[in-house]
Amino acid sequence: MAHLARPVRSTLGALLLSAVALAGCTTPDPGASNAGSSATVGADARAQALWAHRTAYVGDNSKVIALVGDAGFGPAGSYTLSLWTTRKPYAVTIALTDPAKPFETTDFSAPATLLLGTVTNLDAVHVTAAGQTYSMTAGEASTALGHDVKTLGTDRAALDEYVRSLRD
Repeated sequence: MAHLARPVRSTLGALLLSAVALAGCTTPDPGASNAGSSATVGADARAQALWAHRTAYVGDNSKVIALVGDAGFGPAGSYTLSLWTTRKPYAVTIALTDPAKPFETTDFSAPATLLLGTVTNLDAVHVTAAGQTYSMTAGEASTALGHDVKTLGTDRAALDEYVRSLRD
């Protein structure tokens, strides 16, 4: 019996040593930056969420609420929403209650563009805080993009490309 125990221990020891060596070869360098890959994953996840929640109507409040978060207006609870759905122009007003940055230094154009592109009948986005207002219409977003903003809600490749372009 002692005769068999020695080869088994040697084999187990060799396997353990091999596993540790292989793990060392595959463990990333803690000092190395993976910002590019994580930013791509983040952009892809954001585009997927926007695509999944896109809607034809401002009145689809559960999807519009999700899209406001997906577009990047801040965490839930840091704003309130008003949906203008009874007559044109259809609009969303996002009232920031706890802005992360000063209003005047915040660029709302990208999240407004994403919201305008993923809600088919949305004509305008208004963002307010402490007596200040930012507004963007679908026409203004289309001019800035160089193509119809509504394409972001109908062409997944266009949405992906725009979201990836937003990386800092």
